[in-house]
Amino acid sequence: MRSPVGISPLALAATVAVVAAQPSYVYKFDAATAGGVDGSIQVKYAGEDSTTATITAALDFSGVDQAEIAAFDGNCTEDVTSYKWHIHTKWSSTQSSDSFKQCSKAATDNHYDPDHACGPASEYIALPECKAKSKSYACAPDKYASDPKVCEKGDLSGKFGAFTLGEGYSVSEEWTDENYPLPSENTDSWSIVLHAVCVKETPRISCAVGTKSDGQGEQNDPAQVDQSDPVQAPAGDCGVKK
Repeated sequence: MRSPVGISPLALAATVAVVAAQPSYVYKFDAATAGGVDGSIQVKYAGEDSTTATITAALDFSGVDQAEIAAFDGNCTEDVTSYKWHIHTKWSSTQSSDSFKQCSKAATDNHYDPDHACGPASEYIALPECKAKSKSYACAPDKYASDPKVCEKGDLSGKFGAFTLGEGYSVSEEWTDENYPLPSENTDSWSIVLHAVCVKETPRISCAVGTKSDGQGEQNDPAQVDQSDPVQAPAGDCGVKK
């Protein structure tokens, strides 16, 4: 194989190694199946054994039918402008993204919570000790910054905040988290579920399963990989950087 012009074989190999060592998971929402939500949430790790990850959300909610949400859950009487989001532990759909009943507890289960932080929708909420603990669950961005153990690992809106729709009913945000679940913790059945915020209720509206990338797409053209800005762990309290 010929190296791209201006890049030595050793530099090329180093570039490929750096890219390959940064696994990436993409949760792709297709408006046709995901209740009108289009776009993706990407999780890119700093390294193969790293808990530092950059989470990028680029979502378009302009195709969501508010009347359909209201018909699905009578608590949603006004246009939804905020969504909570979490990692769920199960995927039952035959499609890579889905909506409404296909995002239910039966279809996607509850939040990933290996440390038993025990929110009301923890995967372990059926355990008496977890149910009792859930009454005092108080995950929020400021508390997570001080102590990551206060949040379920899968409670992304608790850690970073709910999605608030901007102009054009879209979301474009990025966070760096030093305490994200390890790449090895990811499973083929992990999904991200979007919950509409409707007063006190948060019905499941849209969901997508994660797909591992391993940066293969970037390896196709190493000449375009910029090595001048290596990945570094961000500074700051407990690793949430927005």
